[in-house]
Amino acid sequence: MENENRNFHAFIWHAVFLAFAGSFIEINTVIPSLILKAGGSEIIIGLVTAISIGIPLLSQLLFASILVSKPIKKPYLLSGIYLRIFSLFLIALMLSSNFSGKLILTFTIIGLSIFSFSGVFAGVSYTDLLGKSISKDNLKKFMSTRQILKSIFALLGAFTAKFIINKSDYPINYSVMFYIASFSLFIASIGFWLIKEKKIIQSKQFPSFLVVLKNIPVYLFKDKNLLNYVIFSNLTGFGLIIIPFYILLAKNSFSLDNKIVGNFLFLQMSGIVLSSFLWGKLLHSKGYKKVLKYCIFLGSSLPILALVLSNFTPLAFSLVFFISGLTLSARQMSFEGILIEISSHDNRALYVGIAGALNIVTALLPLVIGLIIKYIGFNIMFLTVSIAILSSIKFLNKIKLE
Repeated sequence: MENENRNFHAFIWHAVFLAFAGSFIEINTVIPSLILKAGGSEIIIGLVTAISIGIPLLSQLLFASILVSKPIKKPYLLSGIYLRIFSLFLIALMLSSNFSGKLILTFTIIGLSIFSFSGVFAGVSYTDLLGKSISKDNLKKFMSTRQILKSIFALLGAFTAKFIINKSDYPINYSVMFYIASFSLFIASIGFWLIKEKKIIQSKQFPSFLVVLKNIPVYLFKDKNLLNYVIFSNLTGFGLIIIPFYILLAKNSFSLDNKIVGNFLFLQMSGIVLSSFLWGKLLHSKGYKKVLKYCIFLGSSLPILALVLSNFTPLAFSLVFFISGLTLSARQMSFEGILIEISSHDNRALYVGIAGALNIVTALLPLVIGLIIKYIGFNIMFLTVSIAILSSIKFLNKIKLE
């Protein structure tokens, strides 16, 4: 591919500064802690998790139907990124003002909604741009390099965030972190200005959003890889959406102070860093599916481990976040690569949209999980999550890669 080396480094630039920014607004530790500090409940945590992880995925198909016919994607990607920068700045501004907990909760939810939906708009463009900027021969090298460097910068960000959380009181400490995240994301966006994007004109007319929506069953029937990927993504999604509720479990089991939250964040990022080297080596030798099998086994054991360790000390419970870092690293390194492998230039944006639109688990279940935990408790919910994650291996095995 033309300019592949330049594009490779531009994507890496964006990835490392995005990872640094992400540590200050980490959805599994920082955001739930902020919600609880502002007076939110398990239901609010579920709502915010749905907004941050799930519901925007349903809009991927709409964005994909708009963007797939565009010969270049970079302008749309940058538009989404700058909306995200604005949303983080908005939350930081609200936190630095003398507002009540309810107002902070409201503006945080609004800001995270803008952040998430604009992220989906950018994400559809990102995956398509990545697929045509880096050849499949170099994609595994890119994925492993990106993950290793991302994890190092994420750990650096986590160390900084831990210092800020411990050094200042709420809400100033959270405000500072969101300001840093906003600025870091702006620095990350510079990488995309350096990318030389190849213009690709679609060989055929792409159907409208409503036509695509109506014909989703046809796409799934024609491509079993896509069908199995969608089911696999939904089942493993249980492991993704349950992580913020580990903070709630910790709050109910221990006295959750700033130091403990900082330790959870730091250990999660440490797990991501250390495992990135292992997953990178495994990815090169065995491929995406092998990495994800380990991710499944670790992820399915994590809810059970959390229930057991909640009866011990906060230090023992910290192991949950370290292991969650291992699973997040494996997921980040492999999920996007598999989707790129089973798609082509012509249908990649469409596949991203369909996979997102059908990701019902991460879109809707965070709210349900919050309600179940509130009225029934952690045990049944966590056991169900463990079984769901483990069952995903059947569908991973059915995905055929070249």
